[in-house]
Amino acid sequence: MTPATILEKGQEILIREYRRTGLPDPVVKNIGLNPGWNAVIGSCGCCGVAMSFVDNNPVYTSDETRQDMEFLQSSVGKSLFEVAAVGLAGSRLSRHSIALAALNALSQPFVTDEMLLSKGYTVDVDVKELVRPDDKMVIVGYGGLVKSYAGRCRELHVTDQRPSDTFRTTIIGRTVTYGPAGITVHPAAENREVLEDADVAIITGSTLVNGTFEEVAGYAKNCRIRALYGSSAQIIPDVLFENGINIVMSVAISDPEKFESDVMNAPDMETALRKHQRKYNVGCMEGN
Repeated sequence: MTPATILEKGQEILIREYRRTGLPDPVVKNIGLNPGWNAVIGSCGCCGVAMSFVDNNPVYTSDETRQDMEFLQSSVGKSLFEVAAVGLAGSRLSRHSIALAALNALSQPFVTDEMLLSKGYTVDVDVKELVRPDDKMVIVGYGGLVKSYAGRCRELHVTDQRPSDTFRTTIIGRTVTYGPAGITVHPAAENREVLEDADVAIITGSTLVNGTFEEVAGYAKNCRIRALYGSSAQIIPDVLFENGINIVMSVAISDPEKFESDVMNAPDMETALRKHQRKYNVGCMEGN
């Protein structure tokens, strides 16, 4: 029997939590597609997003999500749980992205400070304060937070599926140098090599979409800090803490109605997210 994936485990926990709390099952109102991101707008103020690899990453086939219009349109009015289950049943990454966005929307009631504290988790965790000067740190997925950790640790490594040249700046003066300084960028094929002896691992939530979460988290199992970050990482943190992560750095939608409007009208999904996101850092640091 094939083991349940991290997203299937998350769905099981969410079903249990909705039954425990008596919350009504939200249904899909709209689905927003944008290069790089998918959004699921649900009833009951439940909204979620997830990275769309197939629309912005040369590693994957382009435009797969938009070719799936019949499935997407048939999802409107259905339970978010049903849409997530159908999306997870196949192998298409585009559907996994929609499924994760649905699970992230379902998770919205469970990432408030009140709910997190009631489960014994620590809120407002500042990962920067936990990083030590002699740490070897690895960030999986080159994103905006990389520069904020430069100079805070002994070594800073970044791995990414995209070619390393994507992130390299050539500086031409009397000599030719390359940036960013103090950061070593690796291909994803070197994840095991750099993670197995690291002290700190900060892993992109997009690993939940492309199916690499279990592999990457496994490589990082001996790290003191094992964090998952990004808007895709909004899934109920219980499942992440049960599967190798001890800090989650993500966002929830602070104003679902305005977010729904901006998904349609903002120039890009990231603009809508920035305007209507509530950042949260939550930890389950027992034994660390």
